[in-house]
This record gives sequence, C-alpha cells and structure tokens, in this order.
Amino acid sequence: MSRDLFGFALGLAMAATAPLAACNRNAPTTPATPADTLAARIPVQGTATTLDVGSWNIEWFGDAGNGPSNEALQLTTVTSAITAMDLDIIGLQEVVGSAQFTELDTRLGAYAGILASDAIVAGGAASYTAGEQKVALLYKPSVATLTGARIVLASASNDFAGRPPLEATFRVTVNGTPRDVVVLVVHMKAFADAESWQRRTNAAIALKAYLDQAYPTQQVVVIGDFNDDVDTSISSGRPSPYSAFVGDVARYAFPTAALSLSRLPTTVGFTEAVDHHLATNELMATYVAGSARAVRLDQYITDYANVTSDHYPVVTAYR
Repeated sequence: MSRDLFGFALGLAMAATAPLAACNRNAPTTPATPADTLAARIPVQGTATTLDVGSWNIEWFGDAGNGPSNEALQLTTVTSAITAMDLDIIGLQEVVGSAQFTELDTRLGAYAGILASDAIVAGGAASYTAGEQKVALLYKPSVATLTGARIVLASASNDFAGRPPLEATFRVTVNGTPRDVVVLVVHMKAFADAESWQRRTNAAIALKAYLDQAYPTQQVVVIGDFNDDVDTSISSGRPSPYSAFVGDVARYAFPTAALSLSRLPTTVGFTEAVDHHLATNELMATYVAGSARAVRLDQYITDYANVTSDHYPVVTAYR
C-alpha cells in the first residue's frame, strides 16, 4: 500500500507434490551479508522450535521514483531487518524492481525467493508486469520445501487492485515433523472511500469462496497488506470487509486480531492494524498464543519511514 496508506489516512481526517526447481535468484554462489550493524540491534523474532511466519510491505521496493528515495539504503535496511528477525517464511508486498529483489535474495544467503512475476509462478507473468507493485515470498529451504507456486483469483484482479494473490505450497519440517502448508500473499485495495471498501469486500468474498472449496481441511495462512482492519473498517461507519472470515469462527481466525483489539498499529502514522494474518482452523490449532505482533523497526532504524518503509513487519508463530 504505502503512499496510498497516507491517502486513505487523509481521507479519514495447484499444489504439486514434487519440489520445484529453484530459479536463478534462489541459488546465489557467494551470498553477501549487510555491512552495517542493524542486524545486531534488531531482536530475533523466530525460534528453532516453531514455524515463524512474517509479512511486510516494503514500500515501492526497487522503484526510484516512489517510496524511500535512497534505493541502496533501503536495500541495506530491509536486508538487515530480515536477517535479524530470522523468520521461516516472509510474504512481501510492493516489490517493484526485479533486480532489487534479486539482490535482496542474493544477500540473504539463508533464504530463497519467488516474485509474483517469475516464470516459476504459474500465471505470474500474465498478472504482473515489470513496473508495477508485486507480491513476493522469501523462505528458508532448510525449513520449507517449495512444491508449487501460482497466481490465484486472477479473474477477480480488479477487486484485488490488479494484484491477485500469490499462492505457494510448502512441505515444512519443524522439530523433525513434516507437514504441508499453503501460504497466500495478498495486497488488497487501499483507500477509505466507498468504492475501495467495496472492492476489498468483493475480494474477501472471492478469497473465502476459493479457500472454502480448494482447501477445506488444509493448513493455510493468508498474509499481507489487507489495507483494512478486521474489527471494523477504516472506512467510517462500515463493517470490516473481512467480516465473512471473522464470522466463520469454525473455519477461520485472524491471530492478528489481537493487534486490532489492542489498538496496535502496523504502519507509521496510522492508528489501525491493516496488515494481517488469516489462518484456517487446521493451522490455528497450532498457533502459539500471543505470538502475533508488529515489529517496531522504527525503534532500531533511524528515520525508518523515510529510509525503509511506512509499514512494520507483522509476525505469527505456529508449533
């Protein structure tokens, strides 16, 4: 979302069974490590005994004309933060430059990465062009083996603001126990006007119908920039566009709803939680109570909003 977050703030006052071959960016020969000391200052967020999942809108990453103006510095701070947090799977939003993402993945030696427009992603090139905001995933091959990647709900692309979800399936092994986990990365329509709220609502309805049908008994997590809250909408006087998920308590839960109830923001300069994680009941059964949090990187990165992002990473953990 990023710049359009401020817009709506102002408005308010497939899954394959065999591992996929990695694309080139997933196999750097000499991974670099950040030269600064940020990684030493930012607290570790993951543990060796849990599946640690994160999402982070990294504001116009790789676009020199929007977001943080110093692309090299943004690359350094993002690399340092991801290295320090030490999560297993991270969904990213607002990745624009493919070359910048490739360099990020190269520097992150412990991770492999997939960008929505990659050839490895079925339907990716048809849904995402070079110059637009894209969703992406980083994951640790030591924990998660990628078994499939595709774009879903492309027919509802307009309701998803031209950013249909990236779906990836993984065989995850934690504490020696393997399980299959489906991860979807979303970046919903921004702004608080009625049309934008309606498009988020339509996208949520389409997403729920898809998950109900495709994954009735699987462990699924949907992560990303939802551009709205789950208790009540950022659009004044309207319910959350994700009410259909909230109401289906037997099937779904937002572990990040705790952030909403505690009035903990996930962005700079805005009071609501608009970045969320949604889990099916099969995955929610393994949720580590109290693990949902927004990582306040502004406490460690000087001038954070101008050099890194206007969003904070959001994290949840599963046994």
